[in-house]
Amino acid sequence: MAKSGALALFLRRRDVYMRAFNTADFKEVVKTVAEGLAKIVSEARGNCVSFTPRRVLEAAGIDTTAPIALTLVKHVLEGLASHGLVVKDDSRSKIRYVLCRDRSQLWGPLKAGDLEAATSIIYSSAE
Repeated sequence: MAKSGALALFLRRRDVYMRAFNTADFKEVVKTVAEGLAKIVSEARGNCVSFTPRRVLEAAGIDTTAPIALTLVKHVLEGLASHGLVVKDDSRSKIRYVLCRDRSQLWGPLKAGDLEAATSIIYSSAE
């Protein structure tokens, strides 16, 4: 029974189209991070969300097999953490980032779907 459920999940993920990631344009990278974070925040059921660089790319519909893509997203998230917009949680083996409604000015534009405002906030902190 568990195998059939796992197989169905694999087949659903495989059928999802993942688009290519333009690593040459940093503004496009920041826009992709904003899209991924907007999707994660829009699905939030509480006041905080935690995520990894891979989850941000997956939420934005980007193929996560290219290591450079994960490195670029990690760079952007580190910039957000250094400006206090997200909190870096390195208490576990995998580093996660936490975005909370009360602690970050980024939550409002992301929850409202205002990608332009979110992109400009992210871009100004990630440079």
